[in-house]
Amino acid sequence: MKYSPAKTLALFFIILIVVGVALLSLPASYNSEVEYSFITSLFTSVSAVCVTGLSVVNIGEYYSKFGQIIILFLVQIGGLGYMFISTVLTLLLGKISLKDRRIMQDMFEVSSFNGLKKLLSKAVFFVLAIEFLGALLLTINFLKDFSFFKSVYLGIFYSIMSFCNAGFSIFNDSMMSFSQNPGVLYIVSILILLGGLGFFVIVDIYDYYKEKRLYLSIHTKIVLSMSLSFTVFAFTMFLFSKSVAGHGFFYLINNSFFEAVSSRTAGFCSIPIELLNEFTESVIIFFMSIGAAPGSTAGGVKITTLALVFVFIRSVLTGDDDYVLFKRRIPFDLIKKALVIFIVFFALIFLFSAIVILHEDNLKPIAVVFEVVSALATVGMSLGITEELSLASKIYIIIAMLVGRVGILTLFVLMLDPSHEKKRVRYPEGRILVG
Repeated sequence: MKYSPAKTLALFFIILIVVGVALLSLPASYNSEVEYSFITSLFTSVSAVCVTGLSVVNIGEYYSKFGQIIILFLVQIGGLGYMFISTVLTLLLGKISLKDRRIMQDMFEVSSFNGLKKLLSKAVFFVLAIEFLGALLLTINFLKDFSFFKSVYLGIFYSIMSFCNAGFSIFNDSMMSFSQNPGVLYIVSILILLGGLGFFVIVDIYDYYKEKRLYLSIHTKIVLSMSLSFTVFAFTMFLFSKSVAGHGFFYLINNSFFEAVSSRTAGFCSIPIELLNEFTESVIIFFMSIGAAPGSTAGGVKITTLALVFVFIRSVLTGDDDYVLFKRRIPFDLIKKALVIFIVFFALIFLFSAIVILHEDNLKPIAVVFEVVSALATVGMSLGITEELSLASKIYIIIAMLVGRVGILTLFVLMLDPSHEKKRVRYPEGRILVG
């Protein structure tokens, strides 16, 4: 039986989730004081593989060290994805199947497989190097409050969680225990930002400086400019928000920056979630919806998609037939993909939110929408309602996490028949009133 790249990627995530459920269901994975629940194992496995971070239990209390390490591995493998696993096998075995080549070439848009192998090899190296350095720096900071071995464990755990943009935390208050520790806040923030830039961008920046190339790719320019804009905008919003004020100037700066970075993709929280007002919650919903860059460990519609939507709107308003960004003309097929992703993503938010609200009439609608967006954008931030959800709502959140991780275009490829021939008949043009 032949599988398309989309089917293979979807199958990879499903298999990984099943393996995760099996391992998390072992008696050694959870503490003896807690009662085992299959839906808890399923929810946690999906959340870890989809690098979301939502959890119906406190993983530091519910799961044993063995269970936490299983979650860590699920996040790492799910975050780096199928392409990196294939690359490691390529480097170790010196060969790779044609099917794997096609999958990676489709995902990375590299025409030459030799170029693809070189790109992915660099990406694997940088990811592991960044996570190692992050773990080392975090361990040094944790030594102020914990023993050596505990600090090493926490350093590795939070380095991987941060780079993979998964909001799992061993502590029951997320990162609030470190709100007065700028070292931890800034290291985690930098890891989140690097994970959200995407593998393409990290390698492209390296090649630009190392090989002294004349220019960065337009993809890198868009990602860097949009990431900077969103971070500055979010930082400013938190800076003037009452939810962060009242603890001193440096506390305000440090935690505003941390929340500006984390609330968009990772889901860690260094301030009490109950301090957020509805305006701040609404803005965070927008941030989570957009997410980070393609090829990164983050979800959402992606900042490049939003950039192309802006380009399309500008072109319509100015009457320009070309779609130009950074002095480069964008092909219309990319504009169409961006519009489809944008429209379908927000339609899915409405659909999942409406369904969950019907099941959870005791919860505030904005809290439900917040939860759905967090799941669909694989962020992991919550207003504290995850544990209160009914069984049906938990299942819908699980589906939302899967949809968000697999991706809208991949789902369309799975649902549509690729062998269907294009229509050769063109019908007469018809015009209607709009607006």
